[in-house]
Amino acid sequence: MSEPQVTIVVSPRERFSCTQTSLESIYENTQIPFKLVYVDGGSPAKIKRYLEEQAQEKQFQLIRTEHYLSPNKARNLGLAQVNTEYVVFIDNDVVVTPGWLQQLVKCAEETNATVVSPLICQGEPVHEEVHCAGGESGVKIETKGDRTRRRIIEKIYKQERKVADVRPQLQRQQTGLAEFHCMMVRTAIFEKVGMLDEALLNTKEHVDFCMTVMEAGGNVYLEPDSLVTYVPGPPLELTDIPFYMLR
Repeated sequence: MSEPQVTIVVSPRERFSCTQTSLESIYENTQIPFKLVYVDGGSPAKIKRYLEEQAQEKQFQLIRTEHYLSPNKARNLGLAQVNTEYVVFIDNDVVVTPGWLQQLVKCAEETNATVVSPLICQGEPVHEEVHCAGGESGVKIETKGDRTRRRIIEKIYKQERKVADVRPQLQRQQTGLAEFHCMMVRTAIFEKVGMLDEALLNTKEHVDFCMTVMEAGGNVYLEPDSLVTYVPGPPLELTDIPFYMLR
């Protein structure tokens, strides 16, 4: 096997009960070589044991803390272990489809993209309803009289549309927004922008990161030939609730 170009960093989003489904989908549907770093922030005992067993069996790196982690803190713990050309940030409640990673790499190689987003779906049944097909991010400055305000821009395209309806219209294209549910990043950009901002505890960190990348001269692409779905709760298992409520 050739040396992996990509390290997948899995981190907790808001619950733990999708861990097995998500991890199994990655190993079942990823055909190209990859490294994997799994960041486990205070999961319950059952999930902890499962991840320890899987890390030993599949030989991936497991980073465990006994406390909950904010998303960017968890991602930075994983990012610190990455030495490949690309890193994929993916949440622990995301299910992927065959060829998903290969298509992200192909897009980056052919466009020199800094960030590549798959077509991200939401909910169950999986891969049927769009969550994010690119979008817009930025800051709008409004001046009225002697008062100036800065407004954050976050616009998500095609949300809640059916994949079957919009997929024929979608093509690989430059866009202004990717989400941390799943995104691939060229690791060289972190030499310019530094690590992810851990002061952002649980919202809009994707907007901040996309703005930062573009301000540093990078770009963001949508690759609709790569398809993933995030599966939000509820329902939740009882052991999910403390983390879910904190989030």
